[in-house]
Amino acid sequence: MPCMPCSVPRSCKFLVPGARAGSAARTPSSSEAEPEVGGCSDRTPSVMTSATTPDVSPGGQDRSMSPDGRHLELFQESLCVRSLPVVIFNDEATEQQVWHDGCVVRGRVQCPDGPPDVRACNPVVMSPAFLGFAIEPYESRYLHYKGVGIVFARPYGGRFMQPSIDTILVCRALATLFEEAGPLNVRRAIDIGSGSGFLGKFAAVHVPGSDELSVTLVDIDPKAMEYCQKPGFNASQSGHGGRRVSWSFRVEDAVSLLEADAQYDLILSNPPYIPTLAEARGAELSRPVSGFWEGVGLVVYLVELLLKRRCPAGAHVVIMVTSLTLKSPQVRSVLESAQAQGVRARQLVEREIAWKAWYAGPSGLDHLLATPAEHCQRQRVGECDFFVGATEPGNSRTGSDGRDRYWNYHWHVAYVLDLWAPA
Repeated sequence: MPCMPCSVPRSCKFLVPGARAGSAARTPSSSEAEPEVGGCSDRTPSVMTSATTPDVSPGGQDRSMSPDGRHLELFQESLCVRSLPVVIFNDEATEQQVWHDGCVVRGRVQCPDGPPDVRACNPVVMSPAFLGFAIEPYESRYLHYKGVGIVFARPYGGRFMQPSIDTILVCRALATLFEEAGPLNVRRAIDIGSGSGFLGKFAAVHVPGSDELSVTLVDIDPKAMEYCQKPGFNASQSGHGGRRVSWSFRVEDAVSLLEADAQYDLILSNPPYIPTLAEARGAELSRPVSGFWEGVGLVVYLVELLLKRRCPAGAHVVIMVTSLTLKSPQVRSVLESAQAQGVRARQLVEREIAWKAWYAGPSGLDHLLATPAEHCQRQRVGECDFFVGATEPGNSRTGSDGRDRYWNYHWHVAYVLDLWAPA
């Protein structure tokens, strides 16, 4: 089946083009606030597919199967959702498939038989409004990537971000790190500003090591930690090779936590990465915990953890930045300092994705647009080459998959960085 823009059935509950994917402005009903748990009916439609016998995941847990043979998460039997989209990314994170009318019956995710309703190559957003639909944050969905899945709906009152293409790209980077970094024996991992916890869960399932693994999720939003302790998150109790996994769920300022204890072998974060106007002009950094999506103080802080040798020797910091982030002189400076101080850096992922700059109005973020030179050519910063700034709608750097015809979107280049101080 070739990749193409989707055709959305009228009965599906999705936003129309131009609606804010990921916006929390609409107050959800109580039935939307989180997946329906308990009271399972015996619904097993004839068009649904699931495994008749469980398969085993990389982390040793049982799984059901999607129509294309992928291992899906097996949840507690108490988890039931009568209808939800099933969203699956391929291993390279270059294709997103969506079955509109899936369900969860007694903990088993079930997809309609046959091809997906949406099959988008080079997906630029998790809920691609540019293709004609978007899943609202309070609506349940099953999200799956490379053997790890969650049933997610933002809890009522929660303000944290729903999973997005950023989430999947960081997981793609982690998969590369775990496969290529040589012998890793991570004993302690932490997901900073964890939100849905998907990054931490992906690491828990896939990170190599032989001893017990301790995974910490930390977020200042108590609703995020509330979600991560519910059946829809399904915290994995066993990881790579069957190693035991223990979990800690912390509602607090992540910087305060790291100031008290930075002895983690693996630090993950998809932090706020859009510089404020002041930061883009080289003024004082925002506080690391000051913003929901704007302010690059946390990016700088996490790199400085390695520069100051606060982490164990050989620890890895894996963070998401984009060409927008590189508009900040402070970010460029700290990455250049990293190389000078013996901290290694490499790009695990480079991908052009959409940026809904129109949230701030037609000119509210013009200070982040690329100059003509930045648009055409990467710049060397430390050990890596980066594009800098965003492009205007209809003027992406790649122009691939017809994206330039979507005039609501600016474009920026996502980078997932792996930084480490050699032992």
